[in-house]
Amino acid sequence: MALTAELHVRQPRIRHFVRLKLRIVANGMRGKGWRIALFVFGIFGGLWAVVLGFAMFAASSMASADTRGVYAAFVGSAVVVAWVLLPLLFFGVDETLDPARFALLPLRRRTLVLGMLSAACVGIPPVVTLVASLGSVVGAAVRGGAGPAIVAVLGSVVGLLLCLAASRAVTSAFASMLRSRRVRDLAALVLALLGVSCGPLQSLFWAFVAEGDSAQARAAARVLSWTPLAAPYVAYLDAIAGDWGLVLVRLAIGGAAVGLLLLWWTRTIESAMLGTTSASAAKAAKAGTASAEGPVAALFPRLVRWLPRTRFGGLTAREVRYWWRHPRRRAGLISLAAASIIIPFGLRVGTRSGGGGGLPLPVAMMFAGVFLGLVLANQFGIDGSAYGLHVLAGVPGHAELRSRVAGLGLLTLPLLVIGGTAAAVITNALPQLPAALGIAAAAFGVSTGLSSIISVTAPYSLPDSTNPFAMNSGGGGAKGLLSFAGMLGALALTSPLIISYFVLAASWRWALLPVGLAWGVTAGWIGTAVSGAMLDRRSPEVLAAVTPRG
Repeated sequence: MALTAELHVRQPRIRHFVRLKLRIVANGMRGKGWRIALFVFGIFGGLWAVVLGFAMFAASSMASADTRGVYAAFVGSAVVVAWVLLPLLFFGVDETLDPARFALLPLRRRTLVLGMLSAACVGIPPVVTLVASLGSVVGAAVRGGAGPAIVAVLGSVVGLLLCLAASRAVTSAFASMLRSRRVRDLAALVLALLGVSCGPLQSLFWAFVAEGDSAQARAAARVLSWTPLAAPYVAYLDAIAGDWGLVLVRLAIGGAAVGLLLLWWTRTIESAMLGTTSASAAKAAKAGTASAEGPVAALFPRLVRWLPRTRFGGLTAREVRYWWRHPRRRAGLISLAAASIIIPFGLRVGTRSGGGGGLPLPVAMMFAGVFLGLVLANQFGIDGSAYGLHVLAGVPGHAELRSRVAGLGLLTLPLLVIGGTAAAVITNALPQLPAALGIAAAAFGVSTGLSSIISVTAPYSLPDSTNPFAMNSGGGGAKGLLSFAGMLGALALTSPLIISYFVLAASWRWALLPVGLAWGVTAGWIGTAVSGAMLDRRSPEVLAAVTPRG
C-alpha cells in the first residue's frame, strides 16, 4: 500500500517549467559578458523585427476588402512556414530545457510536452512573433470594432502556439529520422523541395500584387485560409463580415492542428531527444567487417578512397564520414544541400517582382558560396568534448582546419556546381556560368577562411543532446551574429571579382573562372594558416568553450 502511494508522484505545473527556463537562462549569463552582449543584440534585433512584422500585419489588416484576405493569408502562412523551416535549415531550436534531463523523473509525456511548449513561449522569437501578429488588431478594431479585435488577438495566440508546436514536432521527427541512414537522402530531398518552393511562391505572389492582377493570388489565399497555416490569422476578417460561425471554424482548425502536432511531438520526443533508435544486426555486422584492403583503408569512405594515407588524408576522411553519419552534421548537410539549389535559383529568379529576371548568376552564386562556408563558423562546437582527442594527440592547427575545409568542399562544391548549372539552364544564363563558378569558388574559399578564424576566436558549446537541431539559449543568436559578421566580411573580400565581372567585356568574363579558383584557394590557405596558428595557442581554451556544461 505504501509502495502504491509512493508511485503517485505529484506532477509539476506548467509554471515550474517556465521558472526553470528563466533561472537557467539567468544562471547561464552570470559572469559571461559575451552571452549578455548576444542577448542584448538579440533584443535589439527582436525590436526591429517587431516593428517590421507589426507594420506588415497592420498594413494587411488595413488594406482594401479585395486584397485584405490575400495579405493576411500569405503573411500568416509565411510566419508558420518560417517557424518550420528555419530551425531545420539554419538556427535550430532552443534546447535550454533538454528533455534528456528529465529522463529519470516520473513525468508523464503529456506533462513534459506541455511544459516544454510553455517554456518555449519564453524567448525573443516567440515574443516577436506574437507582438508582430498583433498588428492585425489595428485593422480589426478600425474596420469592425471590439469583437473582431478580440478575435484577432485570439488568432494571434493560436498562431503562435501553432508555430511553436509545428517547429518542435517537425524538428523532433526529423531528429529521429536522421539517425536512420536509409532516410537521410529522402529527408534532404524533402527539405530541399520545401525550401525551393518558397522562393517561386513568394515571387509569384508579389508579381501578382505589383501587376495589379491578384485573381490567382486570391484563389491561393482562399485555399490557405482553410488550412492551419492561415486559418487563425484570417479569422478576424470573418468577424468583420459578421460571420461568427466561420470565426469558430477558423480558430478550431488552428486549435485542432496544435493538438495533433502536440500528439505527434508526444510520440517522438523520447526517441528523438533521448537518443533511442533501433539498428539491425545486419548493419552492425556490416559496420564491423573490415575492408579487404586493411584496417586503415576501411576508415576511408568510398568518396575519398583516393586520398593519400597521410595525416591530412586521414583527417579529411574523418570529416567526410562525420558529415555523413553524425546526426547534427547531417542536419547541417541537409541545409547545405538545400541552399545549393535555393540560393542560385531563388536570387536569380525571385529578386524582381515584375519579371525580367533577377540578379546576375555570378552574384547569386557568390551568396551561395559564402553561405556554404559559414557552416564552419562554429565547427568545434559540433565536436564538443570529442575535440579533446585532437588536443591530446597534438594535431597541428593548420592541418586540423584545412582538413575540415577539404571535407566540406568535397561534399558541397559538387552540389553547388549542379545547382548553379541548373539555375543557368533554367534561366537562360549559360554564358554567365564560367564566371559564376569561379566567383562561387572564391566566395567559398574566403568564407571558409574567415569562418575558421571565427571558430577559433569565438567558439561556443552546443547542448549535449542527441537532437541535431538543439541549440542552447542564446546559441541561435550567437550563431546568427557570427554568421552575419562572417558573411559581411566574405562578401567584401569577394566583391572585387564581382566588380571585375561588370567591368570586363563579355568575351573576357570566362577568365574569372581560373582567377576565382586561385582567389578561393589563396584566401582559404591564408585563413586556415592564420587560424591554425591561433588554434595551436588556444586549443585548451577552445576545448573548454565548446564542452557542454551540465
